[in-house]
Amino acid sequence: MASSSSSSPFLMLPVADENTEKIQHLSFYNFKNNKPYNLKLPPTLKNTQFQCIGSSKGWLAFLDQTLKNPFLFNPFSQTLIHLPQNHPDITKLILSQDPSLRPHTYSAIAIQTPLLSTKLSYSRNRDATWHALPNQSNTYYDAICCDATNTLFALAPGLQVESWNLNDDSPTKSTIIRPSYPRSLRLAKEAFPRDLYSSQLYLALASGGDIIVAVRYVGEFVRYDGEAVYEGDTLTDYMAAPLVCPYRTMGFRVLRADVSGGEWADVEGLGDYAMFLGGNETAVVPAVGLMKNAIYFTDDYWERIDEDYSYGGHDFGVFCMEDSRFEEVLDLEMDKINPPPFWITLPSSP
Repeated sequence: MASSSSSSPFLMLPVADENTEKIQHLSFYNFKNNKPYNLKLPPTLKNTQFQCIGSSKGWLAFLDQTLKNPFLFNPFSQTLIHLPQNHPDITKLILSQDPSLRPHTYSAIAIQTPLLSTKLSYSRNRDATWHALPNQSNTYYDAICCDATNTLFALAPGLQVESWNLNDDSPTKSTIIRPSYPRSLRLAKEAFPRDLYSSQLYLALASGGDIIVAVRYVGEFVRYDGEAVYEGDTLTDYMAAPLVCPYRTMGFRVLRADVSGGEWADVEGLGDYAMFLGGNETAVVPAVGLMKNAIYFTDDYWERIDEDYSYGGHDFGVFCMEDSRFEEVLDLEMDKINPPPFWITLPSSP
């Protein structure tokens, strides 16, 4: 399996003021040498309340909470790029190419979730507005871009993958993978029933011509002993408040198909590679100094992440595909991680 990124991601922890919720600095944790690196924000971002809405190709994407204006920030070069304003519904933002290397051809792609649907829009370098991609499906779960070809791939219902060439003046949609349901997903319905679990899907691109989908199964209410229970089971006769049974990732399934088309196939393992997923652009990288054949994940359950003060942001760790074992990434002893952590792949390690 070829990698989609040349550098191992860092875990970014935005550190915010407890009272104002304004981010004071960014902390990056390097797993290769087990060291944190703190980065001060440039003066233009001081005294601003913003949230991270993505990371892609070495850049962070933020949304100004007051003005609802998105912008890009490169923590490596300290470069700031403002995107077209007033786009409040963005839940994830990725880049088609690295603006540092391709300043005239890159596009920012916004995954937005107004009401019950999920739509895609894009903005080319220095555009004043966002443009809706033509011929969209009803909703999308995730998207990924190929830097070399400036092509956008998006995952639609039924595991259908659609693509757009962003080099065209008016991008046209192509369907490269038709709906299909591999055996592993049919079995997963029994292991992770919908009345106890929800699922999230992530799309990754490997340079060897493979498209990869990871399906993440999250227990909606998980007891301290690791058992998923119904919400009614959190109520007790001897306590005034329900038991705290936070949502928790309980398993993964991984699929693979050729970018030129074909059926989905089950992936038993990632070999000498690791996958990084969450609010970031999903990355598959060589596991140098990392756990091999593993999925590193962060908390991106945006619908529930703020509903309880005691556990939001904590659903992150490492899943070992060989034996379905979970391990901690960092032991953060705090009630709530706000803002939640993000993965980011820097051009090079410090």
